[in-house]
Amino acid sequence: MKNRYALSSNLILITFLIGIVNLFFYDYKSTQELVIFISILITRYLLFILIKRRFGWSKYLLVLIIIRSVYRLCVVMGDVDIHPVTKINLSLQAVISILAFAILFIVPKLKEWTNERRKYLSAARVSNAQH
Repeated sequence: MKNRYALSSNLILITFLIGIVNLFFYDYKSTQELVIFISILITRYLLFILIKRRFGWSKYLLVLIIIRSVYRLCVVMGDVDIHPVTKINLSLQAVISILAFAILFIVPKLKEWTNERRKYLSAARVSNAQH
């Protein structure tokens, strides 16, 4: 996966666009909820730009977005009055955010681990063949 930053940033952009769709389906009960929602949208767009430009500390912002998405998903799923499209969109946002995190940080660590393991196994095979 050569350009994992571009792929991950595009996934975050998709979550931003899903959030804009939610703006029309979710019924906000107060101005405070609307302000928080818009600030999260701005944060998602900012995260898109930060990941695209390969800022290392963007992973912390991504973790905060994931935690907030999962929390919001838990709160909304229990509410019967919320539109089903909003529930689906929040689920998609959480899954796509987790996928973006995995592509950006977990997959490279797994590749590094498997490469180290291969080196160790090949070195052990060579030493066993010599005995």
